Amino acid sequence: MSRAERILVGLIVLAGLLVLGALGVRWYGASQHQAGYDAAVSDGKAQYDRDAAAARKTESTLRAKLRTQDADALKKKEEYEANLEAAQRRVRTGTDRLLCPRQVPVATAPGDRPSAGGPGPDRAGPAIVPEVAAEILGDAADIAGLVRRYDRVVQRFESCRALNAGP
Repeated sequence: MSRAERILVGLIVLAGLLVLGALGVRWYGASQHQAGYDAAVSDGKAQYDRDAAAARKTESTLRAKLRTQDADALKKKEEYEANLEAAQRRVRTGTDRLLCPRQVPVATAPGDRPSAGGPGPDRAGPAIVPEVAAEILGDAADIAGLVRRYDRVVQRFESCRALNAGP
């Protein structure tokens, strides 16, 4: 073999080694990349599982608290309804009465000076018809129920906002 042939064979072997080396480096890099990717996915899944467990615990605690509040609200509602029925019954039978307010005369001072005496004492007016008085009590109870439900919504909102603000 001549010197040129040996150089040519050496270059072919060198080129083959370089190609094999490049393929080996590429395979090694790809396997390392995949291993890193798999580790990151595994770590992310573990973190997700921990976060999901913490969220489930927080949610179950909040749901238990809200169930307790709902049970208390139901008990109070039933108590209010029983008291309303008793009050309406007393008004219908005449045991209790609702009175109309009597208009209090306002003492006016001459010109733009304030009055010295102020308003007089409020006196009771005539009794309201028992059936109408019972309806008034029912309307007042409906309004009070709306206020209580609004307060419960505000409490739930504040609980959720405090939960979301969290640590």
